[in-house]
Amino acid sequence: MKFKTLDMENKNNGAGYQLEDVYIISAVRTPIGGYRKMLKRCSPVYLGVVAAKEAIRRAGISPSEIDETMVGCVLTSCHGQNIARQISINAGIPVTSPSVTINKVCSSSMKAIIMATQAIHLGDRNVILAAGAESMSNAYYGVPRGDNNNDMSGPFVDSMFEDGLNDAFTKLRMGACAEKTCSEYSINRKEQDEYALESYRRAHHAWKEGLFDEEVVPVKFLDSNEVFQDEEYKRLDPLKVPCLKPAFIPDTGTITAANASAISDGAAALLIASSSFIAHRSCQPIAQILGYAEAAVEPVEFTRAPSFAVKKLLSKIGISVEEVSLWEVNEAFAATAIVFLRDMNLDSSRVNVRGGAVSLGHPIGASGARIVVTLLHALQVNQIGIATICNGGGESTAVAIKRL
Repeated sequence: MKFKTLDMENKNNGAGYQLEDVYIISAVRTPIGGYRKMLKRCSPVYLGVVAAKEAIRRAGISPSEIDETMVGCVLTSCHGQNIARQISINAGIPVTSPSVTINKVCSSSMKAIIMATQAIHLGDRNVILAAGAESMSNAYYGVPRGDNNNDMSGPFVDSMFEDGLNDAFTKLRMGACAEKTCSEYSINRKEQDEYALESYRRAHHAWKEGLFDEEVVPVKFLDSNEVFQDEEYKRLDPLKVPCLKPAFIPDTGTITAANASAISDGAAALLIASSSFIAHRSCQPIAQILGYAEAAVEPVEFTRAPSFAVKKLLSKIGISVEEVSLWEVNEAFAATAIVFLRDMNLDSSRVNVRGGAVSLGHPIGASGARIVVTLLHALQVNQIGIATICNGGGESTAVAIKRL
């Protein structure tokens, strides 16, 4: 099968050299910790370094061969300048290698993958560390500056909500926006709860069968303790799910703590390389990036956005829905995945086969990379998979990969 991957039909970029095919040579993630729980001591930088070091180790290359580091992170306030730069240097990458931190809300780290793909495809870079890191447990509170420098009498602002979980246009919580989509699609509470329970069941099965072992690198602490499993999937009491109160709209709301993703901490990292680098170094790629797409809708309708990006992507690379073996759609809410399944007319047995953000957690800046990592490890050789994620502001991104 011949795909129209990354404009294959026009391999010369007009600058006198050939466009590069783009490959993934390693892909890992940390466990995902719950809010103020097992990873609460870890900054986003620390989590990012753990994932980055393991990605480099698995790729079998020297840190000095990495041309740039691109990291998605949303809640960066008070964590120091340019989190990507901090991760890069602390992971052992030379100071001469540049870095950039990307904030596209929940799509941040998938955007990092896309930007890395673009740079390598054009021949500007050979190897890029594309990652995402988030510690929602360590999001800072802020105080607006008053009329003078010493005036801190204003109200405290929670940066986690202000910069991550509130719609910038309506000031509604993301969940309140999702409730509007539930109403438009006639998605009831029972359907969302059933979806959530299945997400938890799949995550529990995946951990029990060791299906996550290959993709997860433990987070170790100075006291010799370590975290090696996701936290959220073990916390559910199925009997309590129907009894939970609505989280965003009192009495009549359908979204609850059980059928929404959990506030979380975690990181994911991929090393992305050009075909020339792989040939020169005799590396063994584990996947090829076939293409990517982005889309945007009305901000309040962000939960509908993934299908728009995916339809653009399918058209761009010239394949059908039937040719995609597995799908990952970020479960910001169970409703997000339900809308995607309806819009794409998909069989749920091929979507989020190892659970999703509802059961695993949603460290917002890391989730885009996380779902690509999970998708890659779930695919069999020669299978195609697509990962997609929505983000606040009404946007979405999607990436297609082929397992090698």
